[in-house]
Amino acid sequence: MSIQLINVKPLWNRRFKRAVYSCIIANLIGDPEPEVIGCSFSAEMKAFDLTGKEVFLTEFSSNITCFDISSVSKEKTIELISGSLDGTVYVMDIKGNPIWEADLKSPILCMETGDIIADSRSEVIVGLENQRLIGLDNEGKEFLKYVAKETILDCTIGYLSDDFLGKIFVLLKSGKLVNVDNKGNSVVVSQLQNSPTSIDFCEFYGQPTLIIGDRAGSIKIINSDLEIIGEYSLEDKITSIDNIIMLSEYNKDVFLVVASKNTITLLSLRKGNIIESNKKLVKIDAQTQPPSVVETEPVTEPITEQPTKKQPDPDVSSITTPIASDEVPQTVRVLRGGQIEGGDYIFKVKVINNKIYNITDVDIHILSYPEESLVLSRVDGHQKSSTDRAKFHKISKGGGFVSPSFVFKPKKDCLKGKIHAVINFIDEEDRIKTINVEPHDIRIICGLLRPKKVTSEEFDELTSDLLTFKKVGQDLTIYYKPEQLYQKLFVLLKNKNFAIIDSEQQDSSGEFLGVIKGFAEGTFKKNAVGLKLSITGTTGEQFSTLKVEVFAEDKDMTPSIINEFENAVNPQSCPECEGNIPIDLIKQMMTGSIAYCEACGSQLHELSE
Repeated sequence: MSIQLINVKPLWNRRFKRAVYSCIIANLIGDPEPEVIGCSFSAEMKAFDLTGKEVFLTEFSSNITCFDISSVSKEKTIELISGSLDGTVYVMDIKGNPIWEADLKSPILCMETGDIIADSRSEVIVGLENQRLIGLDNEGKEFLKYVAKETILDCTIGYLSDDFLGKIFVLLKSGKLVNVDNKGNSVVVSQLQNSPTSIDFCEFYGQPTLIIGDRAGSIKIINSDLEIIGEYSLEDKITSIDNIIMLSEYNKDVFLVVASKNTITLLSLRKGNIIESNKKLVKIDAQTQPPSVVETEPVTEPITEQPTKKQPDPDVSSITTPIASDEVPQTVRVLRGGQIEGGDYIFKVKVINNKIYNITDVDIHILSYPEESLVLSRVDGHQKSSTDRAKFHKISKGGGFVSPSFVFKPKKDCLKGKIHAVINFIDEEDRIKTINVEPHDIRIICGLLRPKKVTSEEFDELTSDLLTFKKVGQDLTIYYKPEQLYQKLFVLLKNKNFAIIDSEQQDSSGEFLGVIKGFAEGTFKKNAVGLKLSITGTTGEQFSTLKVEVFAEDKDMTPSIINEFENAVNPQSCPECEGNIPIDLIKQMMTGSIAYCEACGSQLHELSE
């Protein structure tokens, strides 16, 4: 049997005001070709034709978490299906008239439609914040329930082969890929690497495939043997994936739309080389890269070392056997994160040995960092250390770990760049193993500011257009009640080293308005920066609008300050790695409990009022 490899080619990309949380390709307006649609946190939906021309722009409810276009109830050819933060699935016609809805009592994280029970009609599967996957039939009644042991990131529907239980594939927070049948039975089929975030099914010219996106921006296409047959990199974290097949006489491309940060990209999947089945391909859970089947250079960012497995003989077809759902892979895992402490930037690397054997001669080495703004001064956490290395004799088996801290001294008011690190160790078979740590992004200003007290009149004068300050305004939608957000921002300004110059709040007929002004200067170059925060919203409602106005003497400071404040007050993103935080952790933070980012391991702080 031969294997069809897949080439990936970018066609165009389009930007939104804020991050895109859902993207699809579907025929929304009923013309001959589908539209490429994206929904963003700026409460807008944009649709483009296949050439990239904008077809329409409309407002979209900020309560919606996922969106699809299908024909579920069969009442209409085109039906709009959406999932919401309040746990409701809505099915509507093209004019927005309700057909049915289902209240699932938990925020909806992901959703997919497809024929699961072979009745020639589409059903809906929904991944919930309470770690349940629910299947809804054509009338909105539950017919399937699967309970995961951890957070569900994404789900998709498709027939891969008879070797799998059913058509449903679920992606979990740890990177496990779980196969589920229409009765809720499940089995783990793979432990994916590099922090996967999204999954989609594609029938590529009769060859069933799964498409997986990850935090590093890599897209991998795998076949039913879980072998990588195509790959592409967008460099930014993938948040959503969808595809459509256009097999007309004139166009035989398969189109793939991918959301990453505030951008959607349209890709074309095309036939590549054909190889014989006895040629070894890389498994999706391996460290090494697949054969060259893409049109750009693939990015290698392994972060977990896998035990060596015996390869099959060349004349034996390589088939992955599903493993039991409670089986934990024996790996060496790496977490990393950083923050400002006492004027220093602390970069911490945690190496966890989950193997059943000790590992020895562990060497954690900083390869590069932004030397124009930082100086690496020392390593804390072990006596056998040099400036750029931390060395350990061994890490014990079964969960033992080390966690050294690399201490950097800032020499500029703005820190920007990446820290690259590598880990070497010797395994139980006396072989040297290497793990390339995922690059750590730094973009920090506020930690290096000093509060500067001025009067309200001086603030207005200093931030006027008469000086060389750069003013930028941006509206952000924040998941807090406005009166709660006002109190948190008051504390946050002080924590970010701004002196409070003026503050006021008003509540008129249930509409809240609050304004806070702060002022500071850089530690090194004394560049001044003023900040005006305006909070609006309906009193008691869970969403607020925050307008951030920055008046910076050094215009390069502005983007980082806006980014820092958005990450600090938006509980849905980690301030260190900018990854999405599950809603259960958000609730944990809001109660004052200690929580840790599941992606980078950094502690998530909830500001006290």
